[in-house]
Amino acid sequence: MNRLLAICLISLSFASTSMADIFHYNNLLVGERAMGLGGAFTAVSDDASGIMYNPAGIAFAISNDISGSANAFYQRTITYKETIGQEDFIEKSNGNTAPFFGSLLKLDHIIDGLALAFGMVNLDSELKNQNDFIANESLGLQRFHRTANIRAGTMGGGVAAALRIFSGTAIGIGVNVVTIDELVQEYQHVAYNDGRFLAQNIRTHLQVNTMEYSFGLQTAFGQLSLGTNVKVRTILSESYDSGMDQTKNFDDVFTGSLAMLPVPIETFSNQTDKEPLKSLPWEVKVGMAWFASARLLLTADVSYVAEAKEGSSQFDRNEVTNFATGAEYYITPSVPVRVGAFTNNDTRDEVEDDKSGQADHIDFVGTSLFFAWVQPNSQISLGTVYQVGEGKAQKTTGSATQDVEAESITFAFSATHSL
Repeated sequence: MNRLLAICLISLSFASTSMADIFHYNNLLVGERAMGLGGAFTAVSDDASGIMYNPAGIAFAISNDISGSANAFYQRTITYKETIGQEDFIEKSNGNTAPFFGSLLKLDHIIDGLALAFGMVNLDSELKNQNDFIANESLGLQRFHRTANIRAGTMGGGVAAALRIFSGTAIGIGVNVVTIDELVQEYQHVAYNDGRFLAQNIRTHLQVNTMEYSFGLQTAFGQLSLGTNVKVRTILSESYDSGMDQTKNFDDVFTGSLAMLPVPIETFSNQTDKEPLKSLPWEVKVGMAWFASARLLLTADVSYVAEAKEGSSQFDRNEVTNFATGAEYYITPSVPVRVGAFTNNDTRDEVEDDKSGQADHIDFVGTSLFFAWVQPNSQISLGTVYQVGEGKAQKTTGSATQDVEAESITFAFSATHSL
């Protein structure tokens, strides 16, 4: 394959693999204390964010409260190494979002040990406005211009109830409605030194509405707390619309050549898949928390999410296990510091040599650092979550692969007020 055809196929591959990220489960952490602890909150879960981590934990809340958090700044960068010739290709996403808002109510006056929580949560968010211009005369490329716009989010809201059945043991249930909405629009124009050109416009839109049911258990033994949460999900409605308009003045499909055509070829396609996912994976989390002293808390979580491969193959997700650990230490009675570490592994297949048309595979590890100011009836937290990743990708057609480096950073603040 000569260089000109390779560049043409690069442009096609960029479009086909540009899609929002539903293949990582820890892109955004939610909850005031949970963010600082790296998401290792299953065995604590004693605030309104328990609707996501473990509904049983809300039974151990000390008081009624209302809490919220916001990402003041969010950016993710993915670098595909030496993708066009020796040049790297970089994609960036950014924006701001409110990951969580919720409230918790203790209902001991109705039933001793009963608690109720509700909240709204943003589990993932991607805002991308990509504008790339590349020229490479040595490869016969006069100009490559690409614009990509992605608006994607996974959002939900729900309620949870918990009951202490013994002094140190509680059970809980929760119901959340979760919506996935991902819109991708991409335009590319490629012009070659000999007069050939290719222009194409691609649009995809994934919409999924789901119901999520949580079943939690939490129990304490002295200074040790253990928690587990099981989630099962069902799809209420789903659809995936895709379309492409393409114009080019050479033939590389029917004859496999690059012969110039007297009249450019125009092709159009529009498709709707009414069952792109068909099913969603179930999940189980197990956590441990050690209240070592009045000033020190240590936590650890393991989460397992099953595979989901019943729909279209481009949305296939393998089973995945993630780990998280965190620590909270009160520097003074009013100032705790929270640190955490976690994994955010990719659910897509590993990229293999001698295969083509493969999706990216990037595994992340993350850290969190938050400082809080705690008063009798309120607290405010401020900090950052940072993730780095590496993996393999195929931004070009054929079997060539590229190394990928990625990072994301979030600056966030949150507040809780006891009622």
